[in-house]
Amino acid sequence: MAVVLSAASVAWFGWGHQGGEAIAWLRWGMVVAVVLLIVSIIVLVRIRAVPTLATDAHARKVYWIAVAAEVVLIVGGAVALALTGYSQYLSTWTLFIVGIHFLPFVSAFNAPLLRPTALACAVVAGLALWAGLGGWAPAPTIAGAGGGLVLLVFAALLLRTATRQNRAE
Repeated sequence: MAVVLSAASVAWFGWGHQGGEAIAWLRWGMVVAVVLLIVSIIVLVRIRAVPTLATDAHARKVYWIAVAAEVVLIVGGAVALALTGYSQYLSTWTLFIVGIHFLPFVSAFNAPLLRPTALACAVVAGLALWAGLGGWAPAPTIAGAGGGLVLLVFAALLLRTATRQNRAE
């Protein structure tokens, strides 16, 4: 999961560029996320474990249902935002949905760290909405920077958890 979250972190920092502010910080976030992604891949290759989706039919079913719901909600939200003239909040909506989609994975993948990840994504999405509507910062900058940071931090925590579990075995 650290690989997925660190890769997603790179994308979120990139999406933050849409707001046109804090570009240097967003680029540094992308660099740090790429470094964590590389480290995560190296650790993944060294840890000998069968991927959950390959062996657990229930986890696979939960995963595909959650991802399908995520895509439908993001696309539906994108259409609604475009039709109402609020497309600048697409990243905010997407971050909220991405966060919520982590909740079914908590039990399916035995990953309790995904619960605070979901909550943090939802909080950042709320902050981005407040910033955008209040005019004190572009919503895409807040959603991109905040979403990137949340996913980066939790990717690092998941990586630490995986390496500790591997050492204990």
